Amino acid sequence: MSVKLQIALLLASFITVIFVTLCVVKYKMNVRYGVVWILWGIIILLLSAFPTILITISDLLGVQTASNTVFLLTIFLVYILCFYLFMKISKQNEEIRNLTYEVAKLSKKIDEMVKHD
Repeated sequence: MSVKLQIALLLASFITVIFVTLCVVKYKMNVRYGVVWILWGIIILLLSAFPTILITISDLLGVQTASNTVFLLTIFLVYILCFYLFMKISKQNEEIRNLTYEVAKLSKKIDEMVKHD
């Protein structure tokens, strides 16, 4: 791994960990999501600090360069996060639909009570 790439990864991962930590604290970001990004930043920080780990992973995966392995791992993480978020969106849509039905039933019940009075 080139020194420039190592420095760039160290800097980017450090900034990511600091930024996400600030978002969790300042903007009340959901800690569950913040932990994923903090862990990812720490993993990149460790891989940047100890490039032999990344080179070993590259060899195991059959990837020629360590930088391509970083991109591969990042794309994989983004893919997993997108899938997870689509699952959450689907669950939220179902909950919204159920709440809408519940509000409609309660509204109808209130209207009937008002008409009877």
